[in-house]
Amino acid sequence: MRRIAVIGNGGGGKSTLARALGKHLGIPVHEVDEVQWLPGWRRAPLDEVALILEGWTADDAWIIDGFGPWPVIDRRMARADTIIYVDFPFRTHLWWAAKRQVASFVQPRARDAIGSPGPHHEGRPRGEARASALSARDVALARRGHARDRGSHGVI
Repeated sequence: MRRIAVIGNGGGGKSTLARALGKHLGIPVHEVDEVQWLPGWRRAPLDEVALILEGWTADDAWIIDGFGPWPVIDRRMARADTIIYVDFPFRTHLWWAAKRQVASFVQPRARDAIGSPGPHHEGRPRGEARASALSARDVALARRGHARDRGSHGVI
């Protein structure tokens, strides 16, 4: 395992898993959200994001957390030697995401305090404003990912 893609619905622990794997395996970890979102929860230009993601996958070893823009997903998945799909019931993802949002009001994460350039900086919408940034397609894809709708499958 040297090129690992960690994908799945939001709030499922992808970032936590990716960081733990990176530490254990000594492989750099990259979060797609860190380059995909600009201040104010605006999407970064597709060509800029694609260039960065392509650069990450050109390396010999990486863990990439998240999907990113559709045009580059196929190439990343083809290059990955391991794909981890985090797939809990949809209600679990919602619950964990809600807990994370509430916790962020009480105590910002460390990267919030250091001014991370990604979605965790000032200006990232919280709660309802953030949910409204989701498109109907995003919600439909998240619902379709629910394990109960597909039956059982192997999980790493």
